[in-house]
This record gives sequence, structure tokens and C-alpha cells, in this order.
Amino acid sequence: MLSCLRLPLKFEPEDLENDLKEIRPDEWVRHFNDRYFEGDWSGVALRAVKTASKTLYSDPSKDEPLIDTPLLSRCAALSRVLASFDCTIKSARLLKLGAGARIIEHRDYNLSLDDGEVRLHIPITTSPLVGFYVNGERIVMKPGECWYINANLPHKVNNSAVIDRVHMVIDCKVDAWLRTLFETAGEQEEIGRIRRIGQIGPIGPIGPIGPISPVDSADDFNRFCALVFEDTNLQELLRDVLDKELFFETVVRLGNDRGYHFSVNDVREAFRARRRTWIERWI
Repeated sequence: MLSCLRLPLKFEPEDLENDLKEIRPDEWVRHFNDRYFEGDWSGVALRAVKTASKTLYSDPSKDEPLIDTPLLSRCAALSRVLASFDCTIKSARLLKLGAGARIIEHRDYNLSLDDGEVRLHIPITTSPLVGFYVNGERIVMKPGECWYINANLPHKVNNSAVIDRVHMVIDCKVDAWLRTLFETAGEQEEIGRIRRIGQIGPIGPIGPIGPISPVDSADDFNRFCALVFEDTNLQELLRDVLDKELFFETVVRLGNDRGYHFSVNDVREAFRARRRTWIERWI
């Protein structure tokens, strides 16, 4: 089951953030689901039914037409985002999770690719200290990216940052255009996955400039360890990954993203050799 996927869409974060200035503090509406959060979780509707322009969701049991809210007319960048979707939009809103707030783990229903309706997230303001988890896996979403989240699966968010996290959240009906977008994203994700683990082609593990020797990978791994011990953002990204194998994979991904090339086996062996040190310093 697909839990999440970064779609091949990119929007200008600064333009989106500028639109937030058009929203008055009194226009943010407290989220209706009081049981599922602690702190400030609020939103504003961008598309809603005509009779309820401040409603943050669409009723799945009804097929009422949605219209742009008056607020959206003040937000040019957000309007361009919605105009770029060549599919039926069920609802669109901004959701703000205040600094220090958290969304308790829960499930939504009938919101997945298989159900024919999907929920998409476009981060506008966020931080490495925001932990978004889907089915136990931490998802790192950057401003301006567009992510599919399988909301049927357990998910939660912890905002440990000192700033509010704001996402544009869009519920769409799945059609041919959206399926093509997912297929393209899936192909790109597979290519990226192969590159990350260094297995392009049939000749075995290779790096960006040729084969990686065991010595080279060990040196790169040690250099990345030194970087982690100095970089608090990297420490935060790793601290909340509780599954051990996922932790190993996350270390490799973060290292490769920064030009350090080593394998999951390198991380696993180091963990076995220095288990007590890793528990105390990394987790």
C-alpha cells in the first residue's frame, strides 16, 4: 500500500508565504476535531460549498459544488496553485499547526488513491523540527513541494519548532490526469531510490564517479558521523526514527544527499560495533 509520494509539482515558496500575509489573525478557524490535537491547530478555507465558506472540509456523503472563497481572491499564488490542477478539487484549505503543538495519531477514511479521492499537502512554512509521520515513517516535506499522503493510514504531526507550520491541503478526485501524475512520480521515485543505494545498471554498486571501495565508503560514513554530531538539524531528523531498519536507511539517504556515499550494511555494522555509543548519542 502506497503511504506517501512526492508528486512532480513545484511551487515558489516565497510567493506562497507572501500570500499568508493577506490572511488576518481573526480569519483562522480552530480545527473542528478537538480530540486529535493539542495546542493550536487552525485553518482557513480556500474552496468550500457556497453556503459554508468557512468550512475546512467537504462532506463526503454529498456532492455539492465548491466555489472559491472570498479569501482566495486575495491570494494570487495560492490561486495559481489550484489553477494548475487539471482535476476536480473537492476542498482546499490552509492548515496551521502552531509552534509546540501536535496532531495526535489518527486515521481518516476513504482518502487514498485506491478510494478515488486523495489528500495532497503543499508545505508553505515548516522546519526540520516538524515531524510528520505516516504509518510510523517520518516524511520530510520541503516548502513548495507537493506530497500525496494516504490519510487512511495512521498519521501524526509534532511541531517542535518555534514557528507555525502551515500547509496547503487539497482533496482531489482521482482522474486520468492525476493518475498520470502519480505514475510519473512513481517512476522518478524508483530512479531516485536506485541511485541512492548505488545500484545503477548490472555491473554492481557504483557511485557518482565510479565504484565505491569498502575503504572509501567507511571513510565517507565516518565523515558523515562527524557531521551529524555537529549538526543539530540532522540530529533532530534522526532522533524520531524509532524503527531500527528505517533508521539505517534514513542515515544512508541523508548521507547520500550530502555527498557521502556508504551503504545500509556500513551503518548496520557500525551500529553493532558501537551500539551503546549510538544509542546514547544518536537516539
